[in-house]
Amino acid sequence: MPKVVYKEPVAQCLAQAFPSLSEEERGKLERLAMILRFDADELVAQENAYFSGVYLVCRGLVYIGKYSPRTQEKRVLRFLAPGEWYGLEPFFLGRAQVNLQFARTIVESTLLFFDTATFRAFLDHHPHAMRDVCRWFAREVAMLEFKLTREATESADRNLALLLLALGNKYGETQEDGSVFLKLPLTRQTMAELLGVSVETLMRVLRRFRERGYVRTERGGLVIRSKEKLEDLASTPELYLDLIEETL
Repeated sequence: MPKVVYKEPVAQCLAQAFPSLSEEERGKLERLAMILRFDADELVAQENAYFSGVYLVCRGLVYIGKYSPRTQEKRVLRFLAPGEWYGLEPFFLGRAQVNLQFARTIVESTLLFFDTATFRAFLDHHPHAMRDVCRWFAREVAMLEFKLTREATESADRNLALLLLALGNKYGETQEDGSVFLKLPLTRQTMAELLGVSVETLMRVLRRFRERGYVRTERGGLVIRSKEKLEDLASTPELYLDLIEETL
């Protein structure tokens, strides 16, 4: 169960989410929020459960996903990092009174929760904040189009190379030899779900990457030995790589 937190810095995530607001306006929004702390691997919101408001990630990492209505197979759609939203779709659609995806933490995380009526009233009185929300939605649409076309046309090798590059650029630690150490508490299952492949396929691709010298696995993480080789394999415009990094 989430814990209500009364003292936790949230100004930075509000500044990321609402750069158009003044510091005073963000302070007003902060006072309207409930600050919740979740443990690692804890459910934040369940798909098809009653929708009561929106969440903003302030600390940690959350993933959102959906279940197949026929097979109940789980598919991870993407990660939410600090400054990113969950629940805006049903908020704006109005008719949807249920969550459209599920949300679960990967690591211990802190989220702001705004109930529907409170958040709608704030946006009504601060219309320039909608510019920031629209930018977030525009990025989501661009990423969705990119993922749909890439997953349908590119190999699992290319898609994994792209994912590792984005994760390495955002969360990796560059070593003295130029390699990048990536330590994320992601299971192989989560990575496979994010790529839309089976765990067996993911393991085969990782084995090929090790054999070709792209990566090596270490206890507690993975080392990207050659970013250049992964970049050649991924073959992705810089714009989309930047967008992917923002959404991991």
